[in-house]
Amino acid sequence: MYEDVKGKRLLIIGSDAGNVHIIDQAKKMGVKTIAIDWEKDHSKCPAKLAADEAWDMSYRDVDAVAERCKEEHVDGVLAGYAEYRVLCAARIAQSMGAPFYVTPEQMELTRNKRTFKDLCKKYGVPVPEEYCTNGVLTEEDKKRIRYPVIVKPSDYGGRIGITVCHEASQLDAAIEYAMEKSESRTVVCEEYVTGTELMAIYTLSDGEISLSLINDKYLSREGHKYEALCEVAMTPSKHYQLYMDTVDAGIREFIKGIGLKDGVAFFQMIAGEDKISVFEMGLRLNGGNDWKSICAENGTNYCEMLIRHSLTGRMGGDLSKDDPRFSHALATFVIYVHGGEVGKVEYKHLLYCPEIIDFHPYIYEGKVMPDNGTTQQKAFSVKIKAADVQGVADTIRFIQEGLVVEDKDGNNMLFKNFDAQRLL
Repeated sequence: MYEDVKGKRLLIIGSDAGNVHIIDQAKKMGVKTIAIDWEKDHSKCPAKLAADEAWDMSYRDVDAVAERCKEEHVDGVLAGYAEYRVLCAARIAQSMGAPFYVTPEQMELTRNKRTFKDLCKKYGVPVPEEYCTNGVLTEEDKKRIRYPVIVKPSDYGGRIGITVCHEASQLDAAIEYAMEKSESRTVVCEEYVTGTELMAIYTLSDGEISLSLINDKYLSREGHKYEALCEVAMTPSKHYQLYMDTVDAGIREFIKGIGLKDGVAFFQMIAGEDKISVFEMGLRLNGGNDWKSICAENGTNYCEMLIRHSLTGRMGGDLSKDDPRFSHALATFVIYVHGGEVGKVEYKHLLYCPEIIDFHPYIYEGKVMPDNGTTQQKAFSVKIKAADVQGVADTIRFIQEGLVVEDKDGNNMLFKNFDAQRLL
């Protein structure tokens, strides 16, 4: 099954816990893995501990990394979870003459939120109203704002640098925060559309564009600082038909228009009663690892396909069974903690629940967690497969009943329990 990649060598950009998912999948395929970044303390690098090899060098030094790849007969490179890492991977692959599913130019087009919005308008994809002029809010722009608005860096993902402003007094601090996180010192300020946040994922193979998943996201109610964090992503989506009627065709034109033939593309959006507004996209594995849910339902595994493409130039895979209208209820339940040093973690009860099809801890005793309102506060990711939404809700309640995360002083670090009734 994996004879075309078995024994090949894959460089994986980044050494944090998220990349362990890629390494595990690559090892199942018989691929030799190398994790790279500049951190020399491997106790802080779960992916370096999991990989067959570890390189302590900056992946930003594209030429040096590409040269070493040639010297050590590395066959391909892959990155996930962060746009800048994927951009570096694309540049390294280009420099070493290896295949990659997206070009640096395509990445630059889509990772910049302003350029992305302009492309959406070009191809008929609905987007929120924007108030910025060329990435800077002028006094005239501020006068026409209707609150609430969301302010974010033009060129950063992972929920970093984002603030929802409910009144004018919050605006200047939000702009400064977003600019601090922006490489180009530019921001996006747009209407904060209320409704259900959605994600649509397309798997691409040799020009075929397949809609693999649409999920509904349930965001945190821990407080304003954390309201951009997704706690549950639920599939299939309640908004499937509205999406197909108003968004899907434009997205397909977008994908074809920028010349994408292979890989994966996800789009984030907000659904109201009769309108969907798209606000962001990614050309990478997303932090929710939705490929695991898709694979559990219909066998499509785009992580496997991305690994194969990085090593052979071909995605492979069979998309004939791809269908976002899942017959089961599948959910990704993400559990967050507040900042501090982790002193105690207990989750043994999760290992024996038949509805849990995947469980991944991101924390361990002694790890220092930030409290910045971003995905860096993620403690666990749990994938649930049940007969229906009620089954998912019951499983979430079971998970929360026995979970313990305390700081070194014995204080609870977990966010308040997710109200599973929201799903029903």
